Amino acid sequence: MIYAPVSKPSIVTSNITAVETKDFSLTCQATGQIHAYQWFINGVAPAGSRIQLSPDKRTLTLSRLTRRDNKGPYECEIRNPFYSNRSDPFTLDVAYGPDIATIDHISDQFATGINVTLSCVADSNPPAQFTWLQNGQSVSNSASFSIITSLNHIGNYTCIATNSFTGLTRSANKTLMIYAPLSKPTILTSNNTAVETKDFSLTCNATGQIHAYKWFINGVAPAGLRIQLSPDRRTLTLRSLTRSNNKGPYVCEIENPFYSNRNDPFTLDVAYGPDIATIVHSPDEYPTGANITLSCVADSNPAAQFTWLHNGQPVSNSATFSIIASLSDAGTYTCTASNSFTGLTRTATKNIIIYAPVSKPTIVTSNITAVETKDFSLTCQATGQIHAYQWFINGVAPAGNRIQLSPDKRTLTLSRLTRRDNKGPYECEIRNPFYSNRSDPFTLDVAYGPDIATIDHISDQFATGINVTLSCVADSNPPAQFTWLQNGQSVSNSASFSIITSLNHIGNYTCIATNSFTGLTRTANKTLMIYAPLSKPTILTSNNTAVETNDFSMTCNATGQIHGYKWFIDGVAPAGRRIQLSPDRRTLTIRSLRRSENKGPYVCEIENPFYRNRSDPFTLDVAYGPDIATIVHSANEYPTGANITLSCVADSNPAAQFTWLQNGQRISNSATFSVIASLSDAGTYTCTASNLFTGLTRTATKNIIIYAPLSKPTIITSNNTAVETKDFSMTCNATGQIHPYRWFINGLAPGGNRIQLSPDNRTLTISSLRRSENKGPYVCEIENPLFRNRSDPFTLNVTYGPDIATIVHSANEYPTGANITLSCVADSNPAAQFTWLQNGQRISNSATFSVIASLSDAGTYTCTASNLFTGLTRTATKNITIYAPLSKPTIVTSNITAVETKDFSLTCQATGQIHAYQWFINGVAPAGSRIQLSPDKRTLTLSRLTRRDNKGPYECEIQNPFSSNRSDPFPLNVTYGPDIATIDHISDQFATGINVTLSCVADSNPPAQFTWLQNGQSVSNSASFSIITSLNHIGNYTCIATNSFTGLTRTANKTLMIYGE
Repeated sequence: MIYAPVSKPSIVTSNITAVETKDFSLTCQATGQIHAYQWFINGVAPAGSRIQLSPDKRTLTLSRLTRRDNKGPYECEIRNPFYSNRSDPFTLDVAYGPDIATIDHISDQFATGINVTLSCVADSNPPAQFTWLQNGQSVSNSASFSIITSLNHIGNYTCIATNSFTGLTRSANKTLMIYAPLSKPTILTSNNTAVETKDFSLTCNATGQIHAYKWFINGVAPAGLRIQLSPDRRTLTLRSLTRSNNKGPYVCEIENPFYSNRNDPFTLDVAYGPDIATIVHSPDEYPTGANITLSCVADSNPAAQFTWLHNGQPVSNSATFSIIASLSDAGTYTCTASNSFTGLTRTATKNIIIYAPVSKPTIVTSNITAVETKDFSLTCQATGQIHAYQWFINGVAPAGNRIQLSPDKRTLTLSRLTRRDNKGPYECEIRNPFYSNRSDPFTLDVAYGPDIATIDHISDQFATGINVTLSCVADSNPPAQFTWLQNGQSVSNSASFSIITSLNHIGNYTCIATNSFTGLTRTANKTLMIYAPLSKPTILTSNNTAVETNDFSMTCNATGQIHGYKWFIDGVAPAGRRIQLSPDRRTLTIRSLRRSENKGPYVCEIENPFYRNRSDPFTLDVAYGPDIATIVHSANEYPTGANITLSCVADSNPAAQFTWLQNGQRISNSATFSVIASLSDAGTYTCTASNLFTGLTRTATKNIIIYAPLSKPTIITSNNTAVETKDFSMTCNATGQIHPYRWFINGLAPGGNRIQLSPDNRTLTISSLRRSENKGPYVCEIENPLFRNRSDPFTLNVTYGPDIATIVHSANEYPTGANITLSCVADSNPAAQFTWLQNGQRISNSATFSVIASLSDAGTYTCTASNLFTGLTRTATKNITIYAPLSKPTIVTSNITAVETKDFSLTCQATGQIHAYQWFINGVAPAGSRIQLSPDKRTLTLSRLTRRDNKGPYECEIQNPFSSNRSDPFPLNVTYGPDIATIDHISDQFATGINVTLSCVADSNPPAQFTWLQNGQSVSNSASFSIITSLNHIGNYTCIATNSFTGLTRTANKTLMIYGE
């Protein structure tokens, strides 16, 4: 295929205007032999979910354009195997907006007469058009407009921003409020009079643009639960007025955002009272003939009027009056205070009592006789104006919870009289506020008892024949009378009596003490026990035979006065959970008898407080067993012809009887028997041991196996051929009494997860055969406990491969004329067959072949290795490239002239098999942030040229693996300047007639052109010029230096002053 250069492509767009958020397509328009299209955005390949390419990559579509991400520039490049070309950069001007319309920040509220400017902005491309509306009416078509505020300017202002290219409209709103000054407010009240405890309202009366009402009480904002403001805060209500808290003064203030005004202070005069009427402190009680003065006061605004009543009858209309006390002046005095403004009336009451002297009192009792534990009352008998009764016991006031006084304290009651506490003497006293008198003393004689009857301390138990005296005492006033009873029968009427003990004296003795005055009887009891000697006990058993693990009881049999039973085992008291005693300890029970622990001997003992006796010792013979039956140690497996002896033992009392069974058939009644082994003697042997006394039977079992010799095994395989990676099985073939099968690989037991054995180990399966691991040899072994045999060794010939086909190491790239030898190897059993292909065409059937390199020999070489036994094929591939020599490159520049501070590009122009481009500046590789290379390094771009750093020379080199070539050196002539223009140093002042030369210099390449101006008029076109000074030469001289290549101009100024005579 022959390729010609491709022409420069151009970019064609889908729409005239690119609008943000819309889709936009760019198509690479080009002609020629185009193999591929490639796009670049900002110099790199396009990427991202919003960028889509057509199947041939010719058209690039941008989904949902954005102003920032999709400006570009965009370039499209076309290619074939030898040529490429790129379009000029294409930059998108994305139309967008208007974005959010925003009204510049100003206040929403103004006073009248203010200059206010409203401005609206909205980001948009192209710029947005603006319209302003006031309350829906158009007022301006510009972004900003101004007003002088008046009340007519109140309302809603809307800014509307539009873009005809995007078809979008955005709006912003602002509401303006204009305020005028406020007039002074006044306070209106709800009532003419402010009365304490009543509600009272004050309303702030005003007109204008009022935003808020504020109240001040005593100069501060109102607070407290009793002060309430209306929802608009215009009316202040005082709940339940008080004289001290609600005087004021009160001020109301009105305000809007720019103005405020207050009323004149307003003070409340609160009417109140009268408060609590109070009778000035004076006594409530007087003796006859005393001077009594009564006064009444009550706080009130205005002052209260007073009236006095005595027992409901008027006696005075003044606040104070007086009387001389007599019994008729006693009674209730009432003071009434009133206030006609508040409508309130208050009263105060005082009860006055007048007293005369009192007579002497006497004490009267409730009963003739005072009896202990009974209640007893004493009453104070007297006449006259008695206010209080008071009692004295032993000269002091009565106290204690057993002494009770009647509500008027006239009667004193003694609860539950006691002989010690209540003798007295007792006195009663009567009183009123001015007089008192006391009774004569009164003493009590308290009858009591008998107290607790007590029998003098003696023992409760005696032996027969002892002299015993019983005595009884009991405290009593008057003294007690005594009676003795034995078992309910009277035996004595005195406090004491005596007996000589016998069994007839056993029983309960009762002492009875009585007092006829108190009516009380007290008794004391004592029980006497008389004991005789005890006879010897015997032991009775619950069973004739004591059997181990069964319960066994022994009872202590005896007669007489027995208080306690005791048991002794081996001389000590019984202990342990298995030994239990009956509640009276007479019977001892042994739970679950044991032969070693429960033999005894056992002894029982009886006793009372004076005598004891023991039984004769008793020993147990415990029957037990048979215990575990055991077959005496012998083998379980025998070869045929062996002598087998079986013996059975079991511990038992009395000795056990034995029976032998083979496979359930009786064969012997002795503990031991013998047989000569044959295959028929195999089976289960059972020994049975029994004890007729305990009823127990124990058995022991033994399994005996008889073995004959084994024959030699053989190995049988599952397949004729063992193929690598396939499964392969071997079975151990044998007959006889075979217990296990065993396998050996290379003399060792098989291991690893690729080797599996059947449940009986007879068949060995190798999963995924491997040549190196699975050769063997393999041996199978059979055995039983007495014989074993092995097969002959078996070796596997594993067919495999071919493995990875490998082309023996050789180069991938050659120059034309080189000798190329290609060899292929692949491990295989049997050996592999080889085939070579070049670019899919067969060229050889041997493992190795050679060629002399030409450009036609380039391409892909494939080696194929195959094995007919395994059915496998392996391939190896090698790509060979043939290179011809490279021609010399040339350097092409982007511009004719290199200008300082401008960017400048050099491109390496060459043809052939070029792998890499390399640049050299002054013989070394380029470096620095101002030097950029294109992705293929073909083009070198110098950013912001400088005269010193970028002269060069520049060389470009092209390379492939076998040849390289370098361009001729290319020096850069960088045009620059003119730099700063400078006028040579001369004086600024001269006398007339002096020859003065003005010279201007400015570094520039090529050299600068100069122009001199005097006071703005051209005077020379050379770098230097001279003058003979005169007054005409006074003025400003300007040197102008220019460079037509760089387009730069520099100036310098000097002012000359010429002085004449």
